[in-house]
Amino acid sequence: MSLLNWIEKAIEYTIKAGADEVHAWLGRSTSMRVEMEMDTISKCSWSRRVRLGITAIVDKKMGSVTVQRLTENEVRKAAETAYRLARVATRNDKWLGLPSPKPYVQPVDIYDTRIVELEPDQLIEYAKHVIDEVKEYDKRVAIMQGMISTSWGESYVGNSNGILGEDRGTGISAYVVTVAREAGKIGSFAIEDTSSRKLDVDLTQMAREGARKAVESLDTRPVRSFRGPVVLDYDVSSYVFRALASAYNGDNVWRKSSPLGGKLGESIAVEDLTVVDDGLLPGGIGTSKFDGEGSPRRTTTVIERGILKNFINNTFTARILNMEPTGNASSLLGVAPSNIIVKPGDRSVDEMLEDIETGLFVSRFSGSIRFQDGVVSGTVKQAHLIERGEKVYSVRECMISGNLYTWLRSITGISKEVKRKGSAVIPLIKIENVDIVSRT
Repeated sequence: MSLLNWIEKAIEYTIKAGADEVHAWLGRSTSMRVEMEMDTISKCSWSRRVRLGITAIVDKKMGSVTVQRLTENEVRKAAETAYRLARVATRNDKWLGLPSPKPYVQPVDIYDTRIVELEPDQLIEYAKHVIDEVKEYDKRVAIMQGMISTSWGESYVGNSNGILGEDRGTGISAYVVTVAREAGKIGSFAIEDTSSRKLDVDLTQMAREGARKAVESLDTRPVRSFRGPVVLDYDVSSYVFRALASAYNGDNVWRKSSPLGGKLGESIAVEDLTVVDDGLLPGGIGTSKFDGEGSPRRTTTVIERGILKNFINNTFTARILNMEPTGNASSLLGVAPSNIIVKPGDRSVDEMLEDIETGLFVSRFSGSIRFQDGVVSGTVKQAHLIERGEKVYSVRECMISGNLYTWLRSITGISKEVKRKGSAVIPLIKIENVDIVSRT
């Protein structure tokens, strides 16, 4: 029996058990990973799994079951159990039904047979290469931990309204946590990562960037407290826009935990800022044919030239908010971004720095950005002091504070260079009037 047939069987058995509606999903995945620790390969693993999930809906009440064995008896028992759980669950009066079928768009560049054909010993060689590249860059740097992993698989979805879909994808990802030591001094640890849906990751560049960041953290100087401009490197910029994504998440909006509720059509950021959620981005880490409820992925402009245009939704939240689903279901009730795209600006990084008299270039931030009220608070782990348009030296750990929603109106630079950081495509951003607090 094909895996898609198991979706149909699950729906059939759950309806026979007495459910009003049924949602079913199935995933089959294979993964390999090689772990690194203290400049050595510490662990290698390979796994394969199949999981089938069934959600029964009875009188607006939901019950869910997941199984890992695909047999007629196991799937039938799962369907009957999901139905019984739904009968005793709490009624969700806001539930208005499962989505109906809509045409799918076939995404591109999300499956690479080279990843599927990769052998474990090849992945081990990749890890050895990363270790060697870090040491070649600077022998003072060690890899505290790291990993290279690959995955590939198929996903299937269906419901009692007639949705039936199948998709497949591949991925490779890697990261290193590095630290530099010299003459009894230990720098702050650095993190560098890379990921792709195709076998095109630049592990050499990742290793050398991780080593460079570690070395720069070895010789640091204190910085005085001041209020001024900061330039957020790609990782920190990504963190900011992921926090913002929680604010335009329709689930948080209808629950009134987001301050963006009721602000559609209003200006919430500088005119230069445009943010798009793109579930069909070619080769995107968050790209797929359909979302968690089986609705088609799509491209949604969330902020256009500073104006809030949309929230991201699944069918459930879209109906509550009287909006259209945007293909962002993480589950029947949950919502999550796909690929976050921040449109690039028209200035190079050097041009963004040149008019800064005194400021901070922030490469790693450890702290929190609360979407509920915008409060930003935490420690800058890796940064450079900027004076007269130049990075002059690495600074010791310091604190920064501010507010996300104030920052959106205080952006004075967006780089034309962008990087893919996980499921985000992000430029550097410059923000004015940020509080930098010395810790010395």
